[in-house]
Amino acid sequence: MKLYQTFTFAVLLLLINWPAYGDGSTIRSRDLWLSATDFSLGTGENIRVTAAGLTLASGQFSGQYSSPVITAAIPFNLLVPQWESDLPAGSSLSIWLRTANRQGVWSDWYELHESHDMTLPEDIVIIGDFIAVPAVDKTHTQFQYSVSFQQLSDEPPLLRQMGFTFIDATAGPSLDELIAQQEALNQSLPAPSSADAFPKPFVLSRAVWCIHEACNYTEGLEYVPVTHLVVHHTVSSNSTTDWLANVRAIWHFHTFTRGWGDIGYNYLVDPNGVLYEGHLGGDNVVGTHAGGGNRGTMGLALLGTFTSVNPPPAMMNAAANILAWKADRRGIDVYSASRLPAVSGNVGWGLPHLMGHRDVQGVSYTSCPGDAAHGLLPWLRDEVATRLNFVSPYVYIDELSSAFTKSAANWYTPPGGCGFKGHAYYTWSTTDPGQSANWGEWRLNLPVSGRYEISVYAPYCITGRAETRGARYNIHHAGGSTVRIVSHDANVGTWMVLGNFDFVAGQDNRIYLSDLTTTDSGLGVWFDAIRWRPSVDIPAMTVTNTAPPHLSIHSTRTINFAWQRANSVAVSAVQLQASTSPDFSTLLLAADLSADANSHTHTFSQDFAELYWRIKMTTYLHGVVYSAPTRLTIDTVPPVSAVHGIYELPHNRFVIAWSGDGTGTAIASYNIDYRADNSGTWVRWLTNTQWSGALFIPPTGNGHNPVYWFRSQAFDAAGNQEPVHPGSGDGHTGEAIFLDYSIILPIIGR
Repeated sequence: MKLYQTFTFAVLLLLINWPAYGDGSTIRSRDLWLSATDFSLGTGENIRVTAAGLTLASGQFSGQYSSPVITAAIPFNLLVPQWESDLPAGSSLSIWLRTANRQGVWSDWYELHESHDMTLPEDIVIIGDFIAVPAVDKTHTQFQYSVSFQQLSDEPPLLRQMGFTFIDATAGPSLDELIAQQEALNQSLPAPSSADAFPKPFVLSRAVWCIHEACNYTEGLEYVPVTHLVVHHTVSSNSTTDWLANVRAIWHFHTFTRGWGDIGYNYLVDPNGVLYEGHLGGDNVVGTHAGGGNRGTMGLALLGTFTSVNPPPAMMNAAANILAWKADRRGIDVYSASRLPAVSGNVGWGLPHLMGHRDVQGVSYTSCPGDAAHGLLPWLRDEVATRLNFVSPYVYIDELSSAFTKSAANWYTPPGGCGFKGHAYYTWSTTDPGQSANWGEWRLNLPVSGRYEISVYAPYCITGRAETRGARYNIHHAGGSTVRIVSHDANVGTWMVLGNFDFVAGQDNRIYLSDLTTTDSGLGVWFDAIRWRPSVDIPAMTVTNTAPPHLSIHSTRTINFAWQRANSVAVSAVQLQASTSPDFSTLLLAADLSADANSHTHTFSQDFAELYWRIKMTTYLHGVVYSAPTRLTIDTVPPVSAVHGIYELPHNRFVIAWSGDGTGTAIASYNIDYRADNSGTWVRWLTNTQWSGALFIPPTGNGHNPVYWFRSQAFDAAGNQEPVHPGSGDGHTGEAIFLDYSIILPIIGR
């Protein structure tokens, strides 16, 4: 037995072959700036070139310019356009760009837009969208740009200069190689703390993907506990598939071209759901991603542009996982809002705990993370809460719900999806009762009589004016009505507590607000969500999956489901859900059950390597409550196996190798039998072994050294048993390959 263990260990060591990439860290970049002299080499209609730059010809109101085809100084996988222009009121210009590979095959024309993540308000030079080369080409070598001018005023637009940064970040290991390195690195790290209820998802760390010498530094790192989560998009092309090269190129541009010293985002996620660690420093490090909102926030960037295209499900699922992990570690209520930590340089208003970049300083500053991605933020908050089995202690009443009524007057909505759920109403305050026309009312459909805390919300949105200092809320409760006056201006972006009041269920319980104030006129009055909760806390209802347990494996398709409730309140509906994805984006099963159901049996029509189930309960007090998803596997197909290698060593010893394959689950163990060629009796050699090879020493007493046959029998993790092999066996020592000790083959392994 000792010889067997020693030999196996030696072979296993030889199986480990860590790839060597050399330096592999080279990222090349070049800058090119074009001005009047260069513009004169192009062609166009109704345009002219002056010493100041490119503009419209005299007396013309529109014009078009095309540059010559330009060969970049280096091949590039990412091109970053930049420009400086003068745009008098009533004038505009639009810039288009295309790139070509070495064979002269051109991409589509891309219209360039200002990248608000890259361009700071004080910048004279505008940085445009990142243009990524399709992975099928890897790099491009040429480009061409076109400019359209429009003038509706006395002064024409002027393009002073165009700049281009070419980056080639394709060198280095592939994504698959880095994933393998990260998996090996993770195995060497300490196990996650049991305090982390939601585990950190798989992330490609800086130590793996960022191998340039400038990736590691020690000075200038700042740490502030994270209280808010910010979602971005990188405003780069969606056409590439080499997202790793994209991450490297963005790091290089942030670090060197922008001079930020590092990539700005704390994490990035690609459309396939691969997560990358961004800014160096780990948890709570301050990144460079949200201006005055850097300190106390974690920035997650969606790789691509999501203005009109929704982020793919894999990307959003991974985003929900990393945000849920952080929210769990920091105890962040993703439905709520508050001010950032009191740190110098932070913005002075309140912010949603999970928000888009535009919510930090307003859509006039940036449209990031794009309209499509920003519209998914309510969904993302729900997904984070579901992963954490978090049920808010508050019941929210949105201004778009049927529980809200407003006057038939002129109302405004803020730009860019600003508001608690991407929407809000506002109007201007007045001190003249005769001019007051706007009012809104939220009705409270309370489950039981009692005392409740009432809070109201005024979002931070760009309207061009400040907010009122005297919003008058009239709370109609069991004792009559009470007026509370609060300042939207002093508390914008936060939840304002009006107080605790007694209510009788079923009576006229409502909150009323109008545009009439005693403090100011012409300032913003906000009609957004309100929320309530019992003043004496009612424990949140929870639902827990009990059977089958997490990661269970089944050899039958009939599954008995069971769950338990805690702090149960009136339940109106129960649904058992099953899906092949952990985000339940596609339901295989949505069984509507009775409101008191705590178990259900279902027979599936096929096997599943990964099947997730949860319970959805609709309650009167807490709204919709989900149980945490539970994963199981159904595998009803027996595995197959065979003895496939027999090797003879000196002194009449043999190495026997075997392997197997499970259809839906891994092989758990093997039985290995042998028999002498002149015997019809099989002898059990190894029972329930997990090895895939072993050293066989023929039994003593057989001086004539007969030939020995071998056969295998596999058992998978579901408990399926392979039928015993019929016939004489899988192989025999008479066909063994002879080896001496100078030859080592990777035969034996787990």
